[in-house]
Amino acid sequence: MSREVGGRYRLIEPLGEGGMGVVWRAHDRLLDRTVAVKEVRYTGVGDDKRADLNRRTIREARAAGRLDHPSVVVIHDVVEEDGRPWIVMQLVPSRSLAQVLAEQGPLPVERVALIGERVLGALRAAHATGVLHRDVKPENVLLAHDGRVVLTDFGIATLDAEPGLTATGGLVGTPAYMPPERLNGEPARPESDLWSLGATLYAAVEGAPAYRRDSWAATVAAVLRDDPAPPVRAGALTPVIMGLMRRHPAARMPAGEAAHLLGAIASAPAPSGRTVPVSASRVRPPARRRLMVPAAIVLAAVLAAGGTLLAVRANGLLGGDGGSSALTGPTGRATPTPTATATATGKATGPARRPTATPEPSATATQGENGVAVPAGWRAYRNAEGGFSMAVPRGWTVVKSSTRDSVTVRGPGVPGAFIVEWTVPEGAWPGPVRHWQGLEKEILGRGEFPGYRRIAIEPTTFLGRPAADWEYTWRRDGAIVHVLNRGFRTADGRPYALYWEAPDSRWSRDRRYFDTFTGTFAAL
Repeated sequence: MSREVGGRYRLIEPLGEGGMGVVWRAHDRLLDRTVAVKEVRYTGVGDDKRADLNRRTIREARAAGRLDHPSVVVIHDVVEEDGRPWIVMQLVPSRSLAQVLAEQGPLPVERVALIGERVLGALRAAHATGVLHRDVKPENVLLAHDGRVVLTDFGIATLDAEPGLTATGGLVGTPAYMPPERLNGEPARPESDLWSLGATLYAAVEGAPAYRRDSWAATVAAVLRDDPAPPVRAGALTPVIMGLMRRHPAARMPAGEAAHLLGAIASAPAPSGRTVPVSASRVRPPARRRLMVPAAIVLAAVLAAGGTLLAVRANGLLGGDGGSSALTGPTGRATPTPTATATATGKATGPARRPTATPEPSATATQGENGVAVPAGWRAYRNAEGGFSMAVPRGWTVVKSSTRDSVTVRGPGVPGAFIVEWTVPEGAWPGPVRHWQGLEKEILGRGEFPGYRRIAIEPTTFLGRPAADWEYTWRRDGAIVHVLNRGFRTADGRPYALYWEAPDSRWSRDRRYFDTFTGTFAAL
């Protein structure tokens, strides 16, 4: 016989069990929806201590409920029944990172970087509101079946402004993923979560934690005494992992620097050795695919979860149900991060592949799609997946991203890059100007664009449709980068971003490329 909690949540079946209780699949009779209900169980404690633990759990729900981020668990309700709390959360099927590692072994570097980027985004959003997680580990990183990454189980989270929440007489956490200062009895701090993230990334890319010993005590001793062995599979992730796992909290890699590096590693590498992120989602979701943020906005959005920015919720196991993609605006849903690399059609594939250059046709084209003329020295290029055609200079390569719905066009002797990104739309569209303005506000609020200077956000018309051009400069690695990003939707509602980036010193000289790319662009 099924049980009902709180007069409305009918428990259906257990989904998983841990040290803090059981998570149930349940049906919310009032709103007629499926939810996850966490039954919090405390054993071997007296009534007074249990009451304290119950209060702490309720505060946990309040702490998590304060966060508005696509990679953070979303709380619907908290019910007290039978002397313990029941936490009601949104349910989306997923597997934990720990399960995936047990089944698949070490994960590819690019995939681990994507996972790390999302988790770091959740942590930065939490830290900004005074919330510490204190138990970041593979078991608490959920890889949703639709591609999202969700940091869950703030079961030992605490508000740093509310002392005493964890005064239960002992350490809480998993020693292999606990930083030295916590094992030494020092209070948690944001840098403590960063160490645990580094340990989690180490395990994900190496297939085993940096500190795996035969006993709990031996593991604690190793964390306190030994530096982690340098990873052998991590490649470009090695500096991030080792930077996050520095013994002294003040010496650890700052969250902003780690976000920048994770974003760069997760993005497809450019021929110059640098990456050019265009989308805040940098990954293709299986069914709710979305789009486009100007370059490096991904550094602000990492935390965005998928085509979303930091302050938007997204669906996920124990996740949210609203979001914002780069072009769909704040009411759209978020772009997920896949548990496996997704193809452009949304089907899961194996490990992420490096992008490959599209070969040039042997014949000289003089006319593109829909009768658009191809300039001399250029060739016709057609992308059926993205639903567009345009002209491309001969000798330039068109590289399909392995992690998002975009292609990047580059040529010899020209330091700029032209990127076309597309996706399937979903949700309300505030209009191109308002979309860019809202996105700019989010980015500046996070301080992720050093030296950002807006030149203009102005309306225009493109392919007979309302569009907006966002032109700005920002400083990257000491050099000023000049960007022009055109956002629009076609008549059938499909959003695009046409993005040109070049050194500011060459802007006047190379702006003509943007004009020709867009002048020959046609929707199929």
